[in-house]
Amino acid sequence: KKGLGLIYSSFLIFISFLYSIFFLLFKKPQLIVGSGGYASFPILLAAKLLNKKFIIYETNSVVGRVNKFFLNSSIKFFTGYPLKNLNIDNDKTNFVGQLIREQIYTAKQKNDFKKDNNFDFTLLVVGGSQGAEIFSKTLPESLNKLFSLNKKIRIFHQAGNKEQELKIDFSYKNNSNVTIFNFEPNIERYMMLSDLVITRAGSSTLSELAFLQIPFIAIPFKDSLDNHQFYNAEYFFRMNACWLIDQQELNSQKLFDLVKDLIVNKEKLLEKKNKLKELTKTNVNEIFEREINNILS
Repeated sequence: KKGLGLIYSSFLIFISFLYSIFFLLFKKPQLIVGSGGYASFPILLAAKLLNKKFIIYETNSVVGRVNKFFLNSSIKFFTGYPLKNLNIDNDKTNFVGQLIREQIYTAKQKNDFKKDNNFDFTLLVVGGSQGAEIFSKTLPESLNKLFSLNKKIRIFHQAGNKEQELKIDFSYKNNSNVTIFNFEPNIERYMMLSDLVITRAGSSTLSELAFLQIPFIAIPFKDSLDNHQFYNAEYFFRMNACWLIDQQELNSQKLFDLVKDLIVNKEKLLEKKNKLKELTKTNVNEIFEREINNILS
């Protein structure tokens, strides 16, 4: 089955490569931006063969395999994290920061989502689609204990899908102060209502939380390619800007003790908020646009 899957995937990449050749010849772009992943491989390969200018934008804290393959052929290498020891010309590398979705910018500017004063603490859990057993079993078991505290707690919990939602403890998901959801296009609403987020460590999620200055506990997906989720979270952890729990070391009591401590000692959350503010570039779009204009001029 895996062999057939590999053949099918290779066929799709080949077809995409042919389409990319025709697309570039027809559209004649002045510059191509590749942001990694196998979806960008066909267009970057076509650009290389047609001698088209392209830049690489790496959003993770380790260079992905596709980006690494095309790195030496690119005219510029933009990074979302301050990467080191790349063995390429420093003049070619530019730490521009993480591009943020427009709706995240808007949410922060408008600040429409005010925290509910009826609750002492609001927690958001996201990332349930990756290694979902932990998010549907271990986390609910741990977080359910929070309701025994003498505090008004509210939890928004992303289950990932209906199948994982069915595995969540009945008493937890039927608690009136727990909201279970599978997909939320406007996730920033839940983020801005929350005092703390428990999350996987994809670059987009962490960069959005950092931009909004929402403290988070990162539980990296242990099977992420090149372990990039761990290194994404480790960057913030080294800067004292988040809490990091290795999935292998996660247990119900350990997580409960940490969250309980943060509920009682909210000054620790404020410390992380301030660190996130220090680390986050707020004008990434402008930097990105300026650098591209410099290349094209």
